[in-house]
Amino acid sequence: MSPSDNASRNFRFRVKWRGRYVAGFPEVTPLPVKMKRAGQLQSGYPRPAIGPEGQSTPYFINLERGVAFDRGFEQWISMVCCYGPATGKGSLLPEYKNPLTIEVYAPGGEMEYSYHLSHCWVTEYKAFQNPDAGSHETAIEHLRLGFDTWNRDPSEDK
Repeated sequence: MSPSDNASRNFRFRVKWRGRYVAGFPEVTPLPVKMKRAGQLQSGYPRPAIGPEGQSTPYFINLERGVAFDRGFEQWISMVCCYGPATGKGSLLPEYKNPLTIEVYAPGGEMEYSYHLSHCWVTEYKAFQNPDAGSHETAIEHLRLGFDTWNRDPSEDK
């Protein structure tokens, strides 16, 4: 068991990235309702793109007041300052979009279900400096993720 596995145990929402626990959050906004994506307008023109890479309807989720304990994950989320949509640098880097899993745990510590988010990118990020210079953790006040699709495991259909 890695140190990040132990650190994430204190949170109801645990984030897995690249197969390892990288952050924990006490608050996460609900995932959006899945809707069919509209194709073209009646005029024959495609709908205007509002997301990255010409995507027409991105989804968003907010993770609030958490802790990141993985340096690679911290570097990935901080890329929004250099390469995010608000920088005006055009398209996002391919490594900027990553799959992510958010596991939801019961108060007793058992995992209830998980959400798998595809092609995530960071749209907003606000962190606090840790007063302990030797610590490998970063306090995150706000993290807003955009993503293409999501699935729940186990499915709500069961």
